[in-house]
Order: sequence, then structure tokens, then C-alpha cells
Amino acid sequence: MSGKRQRNRAKTSNVILLALGLFAFGFIVAMTVIFCVKGAVPDTLIQYTLGAGGVEALLLAGIKISKVRAGDKPGESEDTYESNDY
Repeated sequence: MSGKRQRNRAKTSNVILLALGLFAFGFIVAMTVIFCVKGAVPDTLIQYTLGAGGVEALLLAGIKISKVRAGDKPGESEDTYESNDY
């Protein structure tokens, strides 16, 4: 062990995925509540909101491209692993 402590930092793509997942979960819960109260839901709103998942793919692709251009190796995983020599 080298004695250095490394901070566990959240990766940008993980933060984006978490934010989008929380939004989608909240949206689905809200639409379920609206359906239980009103008996109907706004179909167009659901279609466009949940269909916007393609934006997620574009964001994550942009992050990966910027990391590759910044000097990261294209084949490297985004997560960093700490080696434990025992």
C-alpha cells in the first residue's frame, strides 16, 4: 500500500444517469397519481417526456468523446479501479 488515500469521486456519466433516473421515477410516480385521481393521463406528455431518453445517449456520448479527446485511452473503462496489493 502506498499510504495515499484516494477520494471516491462520482463520474460525470454516473451523475447524469442518476439525475435522469430520479426524474423518470418521479415522473412515473406523478403520472400514476394523476391516473388514480383523474382516471386519465396526458398521453402526449408521457410520450415526449419518456421518449426524450435519446438526449441521455447524446449527453453520454459527448462526455465519452470529450474524455477521449482529453487524452484518455478509448479502450479504458470510465471507472477507475484501485489496486490493492496485499
